[in-house]
Amino acid sequence: MQGYKSDYEKYILLSDITRTISGTYPGYLKLKELMGSLNQMASKNSNTYTYNGELYVSRLTNSEINGIQKCLDTGDYSSSFEKIKYIFVDIGRRDF
Repeated sequence: MQGYKSDYEKYILLSDITRTISGTYPGYLKLKELMGSLNQMASKNSNTYTYNGELYVSRLTNSEINGIQKCLDTGDYSSSFEKIKYIFVDIGRRDF
């Protein structure tokens, strides 16, 4: 399939544009796990999520989470992706 990009390739495309994510495979795997928790939170219209066994309260709205996910789904950067920084601060990690 010409033009098909894997999820990791889309992550790499985003990492070329923003300093928010590292562009490494371990960083990709961590972000994928984190986004799974955030997407689950958004689908339940909740503001809490679990990451690495810890419960967190998100500062982000469901539409902001969806905006971050859209960037990851397409590999196209928008300023909404930068909101992921708030989640990184909440969980005390930046190695994504």
